[in-house]
Amino acid sequence: MEQQTLNHEFNFYYNLLSEGQKESLLSVMKSFLEKKSEKSERISLSQYNKELDDAEKRIAAGQFISHESLKEDIKKW
Repeated sequence: MEQQTLNHEFNFYYNLLSEGQKESLLSVMKSFLEKKSEKSERISLSQYNKELDDAEKRIAAGQFISHESLKEDIKKW
């Protein structure tokens, strides 16, 4: 779709929205932009592998909580 046509159509529909709907749309638009910026902050493969190695070391050292233990803890909240 041509840029000018797209902008015109967007403005037409935008003007039909209530204030609450406009706020909701704005939130959605912001979330799209946040997700776009998050993608650009990817970590390197070496950093990813380091984080995996660190996690495996914590597991081997017993520094974790089992699923069953976590479910029991949640019941106490």
